[in-house]
Amino acid sequence: MMARVFDPYLIPGTNVLRNLVGVTDEDALAAAENDLCSARAAILRENLPPAEGTLEQLRRIHRFLFRDVYDWAGEVRTIDMGKGEGLPFQPLELFSIGVHYSEEVLRADDLLKGLGHDEFVKRLSVSYNNFNILHPFREGNGRTQRIFWEIIAREAGWHFDWGLIDKRTNDQASIAGMQRNDLRPLEDMFRRIVKPLSEPLTMSNDLAHLGEYAQPANTAYDMSLAQRRHVYEHYSYQRTVVSPGQGKPERGHKAR
Repeated sequence: MMARVFDPYLIPGTNVLRNLVGVTDEDALAAAENDLCSARAAILRENLPPAEGTLEQLRRIHRFLFRDVYDWAGEVRTIDMGKGEGLPFQPLELFSIGVHYSEEVLRADDLLKGLGHDEFVKRLSVSYNNFNILHPFREGNGRTQRIFWEIIAREAGWHFDWGLIDKRTNDQASIAGMQRNDLRPLEDMFRRIVKPLSEPLTMSNDLAHLGEYAQPANTAYDMSLAQRRHVYEHYSYQRTVVSPGQGKPERGHKAR
C-alpha cells in the first residue's frame, strides 16, 4: 500500500481541489467544472487546431478547458499520484522519459494517418494507453485527452461516437491498460465508437453520464523503495528507442 502525502492542490482540511469558482463542496465543484468545461469544449470543437500529438498540445487544451476553474490549468502536476491502490501514474522522476516515448510512438505511427479501421483502433489503443499512463494533470485528464484524440482522429479520417459508451466503460478499459498491461478492453471500446468522418454520429461527442457510478479519486502518493523498483521495472519499456519511420513500434502490452 502506498502512503498518502500532503496534496497542495486541495483546500486545507478538505478533499476539494482549490478552485477559482470559490466553492468548498465536491459536488458543487464537479457541477461547476462540468458546466464551464463543457461550454469551452463546445467552443474548441467549432475550430479544432491542427494535430501535433505532443504534451504541449495537451497542455494548451487543458489550459483552455479549465482556465475558469483552476489557476494551474495547463500545468503538469507537481506530485506523484495514483487512483485507488493500483499502480501509480507516471512518476515525476520518469515523466520526461514517458513523454518522449509516448510522443515518439505516436510520431512513428504518423499520428495514425492512412490506417484502416482495425489498424487505427489497435494503434490508437497503444498511444491512448501511453498518454493515459502519463496522466499529466492533477485533474481533467480525461476531458483533455478526448479532445486531443478527436483532433488526431479527424485528421486521420475518423471521429468518435463517445455517447455509445459511458464513463464506467472508458475507465475500466483504461485501468486494464494501465494496471494489467491489457489493451483488449480499449480495443473493444474503440471498435464500437470509431466511425468514418462520412458517417454521422448517432449519439454525441462526449461520454454518457452514470450518476450512480463513483470511482476512487486521484490521490497524492509516496512510494517505498520496493514500490519504486516495481514501478521502474513496469515502465522500463519506455526506454526503448523508437526509430524515425519505424511505423509501428511495439511495446510489452497485450494486444489482439
